[in-house]
Amino acid sequence: MADKAITVAYDRRGFDADGVLAAVDTLNLSQFAGFVYGSGFEAQPELLVKLAAKLPLIGNCPDTVAAVKTPAVFFAALQQLNINHPGVCYAYSETHANDYLIKFAGGSGGMHIRSSNSHACLLAEDYCQQKINGRPVSLLFLADKHHIEVIGFNEQWLSPSVVAPFRYGGAVSNAEFSPSVQQQLINAAQKLTTEFGLLGLNSLDAIVDETANPAWPDGQVFVLEINPRLSATFDLYSCAERNLFKRHVDVCLNQYGLNQNAAYQLDLKCKAHAIVYAAEQMALSAPMLWPDWVIDTPQLSEKMLRISNGEPVCTVLAYADSAEAAKKIAQSRVEIIQNLLQSLNQDRCTDGCVNISVYIH
Repeated sequence: MADKAITVAYDRRGFDADGVLAAVDTLNLSQFAGFVYGSGFEAQPELLVKLAAKLPLIGNCPDTVAAVKTPAVFFAALQQLNINHPGVCYAYSETHANDYLIKFAGGSGGMHIRSSNSHACLLAEDYCQQKINGRPVSLLFLADKHHIEVIGFNEQWLSPSVVAPFRYGGAVSNAEFSPSVQQQLINAAQKLTTEFGLLGLNSLDAIVDETANPAWPDGQVFVLEINPRLSATFDLYSCAERNLFKRHVDVCLNQYGLNQNAAYQLDLKCKAHAIVYAAEQMALSAPMLWPDWVIDTPQLSEKMLRISNGEPVCTVLAYADSAEAAKKIAQSRVEIIQNLLQSLNQDRCTDGCVNISVYIH
């Protein structure tokens, strides 16, 4: 959908600020209604302040992003609002070994999450969060600073590696939750919207503990964080019939009201996406013909494209009548693509190997 794409450097804190500002300065800003942002800005809301001086922000304001992504502020609010959440602390102790995770405030994609152990060291803007075993879930919702409209309930999963054991693997829309779990997620999103003045599309991440608990027979929700911007699960619901991007823009520009009283309705189909990561150092050559269920494919030219071990290669999609079926199809397609890529990896060839063109049917 983009008329133009500009590559900008990226590190642990997100986009390189000078690179983003320089990229924006190459554009004729009079052609644009505003600046819509996804991940890469949560750890540096000051960059959003600079961008807001150039174009209206379409999304949460920098102060809201800063508050939600400051652990001491966010978890204090959860405590005050009586929203269930894992325990957190801001200094590592030997007593936390194996029971806590170390997270970077403002991180995304799970690459920043580490297990705590006797050798753990907290870096700047890190915090410790109690590890909760359960089902990773999220709620995608629209907000107008006071109320919310439910877009969808999602299940997420990991794609762990040795160096990134909590790496994001994928998600599926319209996951089946009990009415109790749905209501716990809705209540938390509503309270946090009122508390922080959330605007536009946001995502609430949580863990559902489904172990036997008389107080919560259908599962207890533990809120992990709010993603105060377009999230990965936005892709699972936006289509020609349900243009979430336009609704996000319209709500943020006060051109569209929420349908907060509408009962949540499942879409006819469940959609899953899953990330394919390079399982080894890879070298691929053009041309490559991908199936129509593969997106975010690498841009290949006449030269060999090298992809580092652990880097994302592409995304696979799957549709089914149930969330569980869509999830299984997506995960099987990840294996199909990984096996084909490994068999066609030029770095695996011997010196006498013939250069092959890659066609994946």
